[in-house]
Amino acid sequence: MNKMLKNSALAVILLLAQYAFGQKIEHTDQFDDLLRRAGVEVFEPLDAGYRSFEPLENQYLNCHHAISSNSEDLQIRYYVLPWDERNYLSTAPNVATFLTITNLATNADEAIITALRPDSESLRRDFNADWGMTYVFTPKPAFDSSPICKMIALSKEGQGTVFVFFLFDDPANTAIDSREMAVSFKKGSGKSGD
Repeated sequence: MNKMLKNSALAVILLLAQYAFGQKIEHTDQFDDLLRRAGVEVFEPLDAGYRSFEPLENQYLNCHHAISSNSEDLQIRYYVLPWDERNYLSTAPNVATFLTITNLATNADEAIITALRPDSESLRRDFNADWGMTYVFTPKPAFDSSPICKMIALSKEGQGTVFVFFLFDDPANTAIDSREMAVSFKKGSGKSGD
């Protein structure tokens, strides 16, 4: 019994050490402020060794936060646009999303962009959002060298728009399926009060 207790305690200590040293996700003050202003919660992975990193600056879109995992071969980047009545793009998510996709997707002749519109019920249930779109495309190399980008754009009236970019190499990468619920708008904020 005593030996079993010692082994259990050792296992717990090793798991805690792995968690403490395996994950290195840190937010900047700017990113935390944008999340607060837009009423957005971020659900970052607690497994797979995700770490914050600073993507190279580019001329198309410099994201506010980025994390990556070597074991899942996946990058997740975030861009937050808080609602501001003086800024038309922040109040027109369809326009902001169109500009984002046209800026980031490659212009190669053979390139394909897939667009999916989630139904209103799943947007409310999964993200507490009023509007959303999902795109899959090949990004311009200046944005990232990964051949595949899945972009989820979500918006809530009175709060803002958030873009989440999943960048990966393998179309059969199943890790993305468990990472799609990366953000949500907080309940009780926004014009609708949801």
